[in-house]
Amino acid sequence: MISVKINGKNNEVDEVIVSGHAGFADQGEDIVCAAVSVLTISILNGLTEIVGRKDLAEMVEEGYVCFTIPKTTDEKMKMKTETLISTLLLGIQGIKEAYGDYIQFEEVYKLGGEHND
Repeated sequence: MISVKINGKNNEVDEVIVSGHAGFADQGEDIVCAAVSVLTISILNGLTEIVGRKDLAEMVEEGYVCFTIPKTTDEKMKMKTETLISTLLLGIQGIKEAYGDYIQFEEVYKLGGEHND
């Protein structure tokens, strides 16, 4: 099963973790794995290459993608980042609706105060 976990604070995503394999079909023929992989890597590439987010911490390995998104004070960059992350969430939700037995999707948002990181 693929696990997609979104972590954030105050309704802003600051970490995306995608791990595992769907098990829908044999390796190389698994459309669920392919869909999640293409969507995740495309969004990550969009953040770094199109939006210009050179501040992301990222790890990409076989069956595992994790990236963190630091806060930015650049309003244009923030809006573009939020748009791409919203696109990722929408796509993952669509895959989950169609192939729910093969993907687990969790969003965890904490409330953050001024003295509470």
